[in-house]
Amino acid sequence: MKRLKSLDMVRGLAMLYMIVGHMITWWPVSEEKWIFISYVSIFSTLGAVGFTFISGISTMISYRNRIIKVDKDENYSFSQVKYEHLFRAAFIIVLGIIYNIIVSIMFRNPSLIWTWFILLTIGVCLFMSWPLLKTSITFRIIIGALIWIFNQIILVLLTPFEGQFNLFGILYHILYNSIDQNIILSFFTLFLIGTVIGDIIYDFSLIDNELEKRKAVKKKLLFPSLLIGTILIVISFYFLLPVLFTEEILSIKSNLWWLMYSLGTELIFISIFITVDVYELFKPERSYRFFYYFSYYSLTAYLLQNINYFFFYQSLYWYNLWFFILITVILYGIFLRFCHNKWGPILSLKIQIGRLASGATRRIMNKTKDTYCE
Repeated sequence: MKRLKSLDMVRGLAMLYMIVGHMITWWPVSEEKWIFISYVSIFSTLGAVGFTFISGISTMISYRNRIIKVDKDENYSFSQVKYEHLFRAAFIIVLGIIYNIIVSIMFRNPSLIWTWFILLTIGVCLFMSWPLLKTSITFRIIIGALIWIFNQIILVLLTPFEGQFNLFGILYHILYNSIDQNIILSFFTLFLIGTVIGDIIYDFSLIDNELEKRKAVKKKLLFPSLLIGTILIVISFYFLLPVLFTEEILSIKSNLWWLMYSLGTELIFISIFITVDVYELFKPERSYRFFYYFSYYSLTAYLLQNINYFFFYQSLYWYNLWFFILITVILYGIFLRFCHNKWGPILSLKIQIGRLASGATRRIMNKTKDTYCE
């Protein structure tokens, strides 16, 4: 299918939000904490939420492409699709744990080894999603809703055991460490709904007639997303209003109302972007290329941006913070553009993980063939 620039823009924007958010966390003096609280209150649905949601979309599009390849290529089997998916998930999980280990050493806190930072969350989402990719859209929506409901119940039951060294305390640590991060039972539903949108996108991409394709986009994506998204936002915003612009907003990622609000925002956001893309209403090539680099090197940029921690740690004020953030973002954009022009996919962790997954799959398939021949 034709690559949709809107998906790259949304993924790049999500990564940029996380990078800027970390700078706002690390750089201001302690008295300026209100900046981060305001930033999260206004834009929190664009960061890890958006990245997880778009990852679900991309995963389903990739899955559907590979299934088509199975039908057309006799040397490519469904087993290869399965192994490539699971290896990709495993490699990202390993990368996430390595990242967590480094963070735990840096802050001398062993409990951070298992923390739901975005890399670990995405890896586990990929792993858990495999048996659900071939199920119906309705089934995935129901499963996602049930996970959110049970998440609220499980959290209430396990919270009293937080920090305790017993079965329930360990289970709490596995599922909810730490509560202000991208906990799996909250974010997996976002990933699943992303796969639903990915299914819809793939279906209308198969339509050759541009007029019919545009009608399908409006009927099956834009109008339903605007309706459902608006309902979710209106219902949830009332309950969220008391915690906006307060410290409570920093640990709200398990809150059902915040999750509904985030999902509604993402549905509206992505549907508008894709509709504009398909209708070719405007072609902001320069803006697209800027976000494209943050999308293409998303995992690389996420790891690289951690060096920002050491630059201006707790030394900036509101009147000079934004200047240094702007300069840093521009420099990152220039650097990623240079990497793209000079080395292409070599420095893209996302692409290299895909290649590793394909290579590991080929080795397994070759061993299976050799064993069968014997």
